[in-house]
Amino acid sequence: MTTQPEHRLLAVFAHPDDETIGAGGLLALAARAGVDVSVVTCTRGERGEVIPPDLAHLAEDPEQLALRREAELSAALAELGVHRHLFLDQVPALEGQRPTRFADSGMRWVRPGLAGPSADASGDAFTALDVDVAAHLLAVVVRHVRPTAVLTEEPGGGYGHPDHVHAHRVTSRAVEIAADAAEPLGGLAPWQVPTVLWVAQEESHLRAALAELADVTGRHEPRHAPDGTVLSVPDPGGELSSLAAPAAAITASFDVRPVAEQVLAALRHHSTQVQAVAPIDGRALVGQLALSNAALVPVLDRVHLRAAPGSDASALAAVLADDDGVTRVPAPVAPAPVLSGEQADPAGPSPVPAATGGAAEPAPRRGVLGRLVTTGGTVGVLVSLLAGLVMGALGTVVHRFTLEDLPVGIVLGLAGVLAAAVAARAIAGGGGLLLAALAVVGTTQAMAFLRPGGDVLVTNEAISYAWLFGAPIACVTAALLPARWFGDHSRRRRT
Repeated sequence: MTTQPEHRLLAVFAHPDDETIGAGGLLALAARAGVDVSVVTCTRGERGEVIPPDLAHLAEDPEQLALRREAELSAALAELGVHRHLFLDQVPALEGQRPTRFADSGMRWVRPGLAGPSADASGDAFTALDVDVAAHLLAVVVRHVRPTAVLTEEPGGGYGHPDHVHAHRVTSRAVEIAADAAEPLGGLAPWQVPTVLWVAQEESHLRAALAELADVTGRHEPRHAPDGTVLSVPDPGGELSSLAAPAAAITASFDVRPVAEQVLAALRHHSTQVQAVAPIDGRALVGQLALSNAALVPVLDRVHLRAAPGSDASALAAVLADDDGVTRVPAPVAPAPVLSGEQADPAGPSPVPAATGGAAEPAPRRGVLGRLVTTGGTVGVLVSLLAGLVMGALGTVVHRFTLEDLPVGIVLGLAGVLAAAVAARAIAGGGGLLLAALAVVGTTQAMAFLRPGGDVLVTNEAISYAWLFGAPIACVTAALLPARWFGDHSRRRRT
C-alpha cells in the first residue's frame, strides 16, 4: 500500500493553454511546494485561432491543430512541474452515452472582451454535452485523485467563452457527485473535496499592472502581431474581465517571481495561441503576453486564491506560504494503467495516470548558470562578464590619472563600471549584473594584491582605496535603479 501526498491539487480547464494563462503561476508554485498536481483538460482546442503565419494551415485542419495543441500542452505542463494530465473524454466510463471525443465548441465575440456561443457548434461540442454526463466522468477522476483542492474557471469563464463557463459548471457538479455515497461510480469510495478554488486576479492589482505595462510599452517602438496588427495594452481604467475580483473576494496571494521563468516558458510552448511573451522586471508584473485579439496584457507578479462559497483555502495557502524554495517531490503513489471501475483502496486510490499527449515528469530544475543563460542568453552572459573584466582592468589602470589636479581617472573609471553594470542588467537582468559585478571586483582585487610592489595600484593612497571600494558601490548603485527604467528589455526574451 502506498501513501498519498498530503496535499493534492486537481485543476480543470476547457482548452490547452487555459491552465497556463489562467493559473500557471499557481500550478508551478504548488508543484514547487511539494503539492501533487494533476490537470484535466476538457477539449483539445481544435477551433482556436492560429497566430503564427507558418502554422496558419492548421486553422483549416482541426485534427492537426488538435494534435499540435496536445503537444504544446504536454510541453507546457512539464515546464510547470505538473505530475499528470488527462483529457476528460479519455475517462473510460459512460461509453455509448456520450461522444467518444469532446470537441472545442468555438465562440463568437458579443462585444470587445466578451465572448458568446458559436452559431455552428458541432454535436460533439463540449457545451452540447449534458452537465451531469461530463460531471460523472470528472467525478471518477476526483475519486481516483482524492484532491485536497480543486481549481477551475470562475462562473463567468474569464471572458465568457462557452467552454470555460461549461467547465465551471461541470466541475462544480462533479465535486457534488464525487461526495455522494449514493453514486456508485464503479465502486470508487466517495470523496469530499475540502476546497474548491476559482481562477482570479485581484482587481486593483490587475489595473496597476496594466498601467505599468502601458508605461513600459509606451517608451518603446510598438510591437506588432505577425499579421502587422499593433499590439496594444487595454485601458487600465476600463472594463475588466470576470477574472478580476475585488480584494475582499481574494483569500490569499503569493509572489510568483520564484517560478516566473517556468510560467513564461510554459506560455511560449502554447505558440499557436500566445504571442509576444517576454519578461518584464516590474513592480506588479513579471512579463507580458498577447493572444489573437492583439491585446497586450501583463503576466502578474502574484497569484491570487479565490475560494468558492463554502470553501476554505487556508490549507493550500499555508502550504504555499511555507514554501522555503526547496523543490520537494511528493510521496510516491501507485500508478494506475487505466481509470477502471475497481474498488478504490480506502487508504488512498491510485491517481489518474499520465495519458497520451499529457504532461510528462516535472521539468528539471536549472542550475545557476542555466538560469543565467536562459534569462540573458549566452551572448548576454558573455557580454556581461566581459564588460566587468574590461572596465575593472581599465579603471584600475587609469584611476590615479589627474588633469590639473582633478581626479579625472577615478571619475572615468567609476563611470565606466557603472555603465558596464547598467548595461549588464539591461541585457541579462539581475544575473548579468551579478556577473559583471563579480568580474569588476575580482579584477580590481587581483591587480591590487597579486602583484605586490607593482605601481598599477598603490594601496596606501586614498585614491586607490576610493577605487577599491567605489567600484563595488557603483555596481550596487546599478542594482538599486528602478526596475521600470529597464522596461521589457531588462531580460532578453527566451528562445
